[in-house]
Amino acid sequence: MKDLKSISEINQSDKARRKLKQISNNCNLPLDFITTLYNFNWDLDSISKSESYGWVTSKQYTEKEFQKAKEKICNYLQIDIDFKLKKEEVIENLIFTYSKIDKLYIENKFLIGGETNNKTYVSEYATFHYLNNLTKDNLFNLDSKEILDTTEIFNHLFFKVFRCGSIERYNLFYVFTDMFFKLPYDKNIKRPKNEWIKPLIEIIQKNKSYRLNDLIKCCKPFVKGDKYFKQTILEALSYSGKLKVNNIKVENIFIPNHRNELANHFYSNEWSYPLRMWNENNDTQQVPPTNATNKRNKVKE
Repeated sequence: MKDLKSISEINQSDKARRKLKQISNNCNLPLDFITTLYNFNWDLDSISKSESYGWVTSKQYTEKEFQKAKEKICNYLQIDIDFKLKKEEVIENLIFTYSKIDKLYIENKFLIGGETNNKTYVSEYATFHYLNNLTKDNLFNLDSKEILDTTEIFNHLFFKVFRCGSIERYNLFYVFTDMFFKLPYDKNIKRPKNEWIKPLIEIIQKNKSYRLNDLIKCCKPFVKGDKYFKQTILEALSYSGKLKVNNIKVENIFIPNHRNELANHFYSNEWSYPLRMWNENNDTQQVPPTNATNKRNKVKE
């Protein structure tokens, strides 16, 4: 049974501090910003050699502490602590924001993100292409609550930093947070060391018999991070159409509308659509919706 720690005791070990500094460097974000997000979501301190404390609960901090943390994050984002939007307002703002995004700029960030294990850069690219062909009706069908407030934003920012939003991307408030709020990046982005997308795609195309796990191995010369990060990189490339999957033309669809189209091979459904169809025949098949198991739901340090 884990002992319940107070907020002042969370992420205090040398291991946790090193990890937070590494995340800060990778994501090009202030250490104070990253530490605040983690302190109210995830405790990196170890219980044993192979296990961390994990999720932080509201019982571990007071309302005053939580408000102080929200105020700090809101200052970084340059928004009011009482910021709120109705679902309809989120959709209107997202459509406007999306229309102003520079496609080349966000691809450049993605290239740097792959080289540096910057999950926030990769998330923005993935979400941008995931929302191709967005409309009011399409966005309204995404999962969401009725009101977006600073607590929701706070949570979604953590998942952006933590795992590129790989599980959360079907949530309207996640994709809005990802596209709308400007993070306090420490440095202006520079050019990537390599234009690695094209050579990666060429390696994959040379051998059509590759299975999904083989695609992760193909990423190794180009992309940092663990296998889950590489999986998100590949999924993002399938959203953009650079990694083509059978006869699926992503430029003609709204990808979230196809999230319940599952592959015949059960474990392929741990990947998002359309990449889960990688090993299917040319004609994709729709099967009754089920809750596909996704190992990335199992949070890692």
